[in-house]
Amino acid sequence: MKTILFPTDFSDNAVHASRYAGMMAKLLDANVILLHVYHIPMVPAYNTSFEVKDTISQNENEIKLQLQTFATEFGRDANLPAERFTQKMEYGFAAEKTIEVAKSMNVDLIVMGTKGASNMLDKWLGTHAQDVMKKAECPVFTIPNDVPIDFPQRILYAADFKDDEIHAVQKVLDIAKPLGATCKVVHIHEEFEPNIGHIVEETIKELENRYKNEDVTVQQFHRDDTIEGLEVYMKNYEPDVLAMAIHEKSFLDDIFTTSISQHFIQAAKIPMLTFKK
Repeated sequence: MKTILFPTDFSDNAVHASRYAGMMAKLLDANVILLHVYHIPMVPAYNTSFEVKDTISQNENEIKLQLQTFATEFGRDANLPAERFTQKMEYGFAAEKTIEVAKSMNVDLIVMGTKGASNMLDKWLGTHAQDVMKKAECPVFTIPNDVPIDFPQRILYAADFKDDEIHAVQKVLDIAKPLGATCKVVHIHEEFEPNIGHIVEETIKELENRYKNEDVTVQQFHRDDTIEGLEVYMKNYEPDVLAMAIHEKSFLDDIFTTSISQHFIQAAKIPMLTFKK
């Protein structure tokens, strides 16, 4: 792990999540890029060309000062030396630029805050966080507002047992091992799913054989509903991080369209780690 990208809008939520990013940087011995994506301010149509340029320049200077202040506070809170973090300003749309910067700078991990739903859940999930989680090439940590900034000791990977689970578990381990965290793999098998039992058993055996020398445990449960089953399991196991793999028509898509998201983000108050298979 070498570089963490942290997008910030300077909000209280971003300040809170930055503490998680700082903690991860120290645990993983990583550098941090503090990114702010801004828009050109609205300028009245009757303003002269000079006034427009002056307004834009003033806005950029103000943003630069805000980012510098944010960076100073980040370094102080995280107890990181100045050479371990840098500042970057980009013009455009937040999610698109975050993904673009992550790719162009070859970052290893994105850590970002989320605002939580005040009235409707889609205000929380329907914008930047979901876009970044679905499209980023590198793993993404999303940190709900007010979640305790605790050392991640137990990571729960909710596996759908589709595609390459060996590769998926390895991605979780690549983050878990440097942290000294345990990794538990759980698959919730719905009772009505036909002709899948043997696939589940074969996948479990394959994972157990591959990771028999690692701190990994694999479990599967039969439940009438996958999402409810995972919800119950999380309440009992109480993981510090919930990990999920993203691929086309993935299990994560189901979660984004149901009330389980509300449990994960609002009730459980748990960071999520997402990555592409």
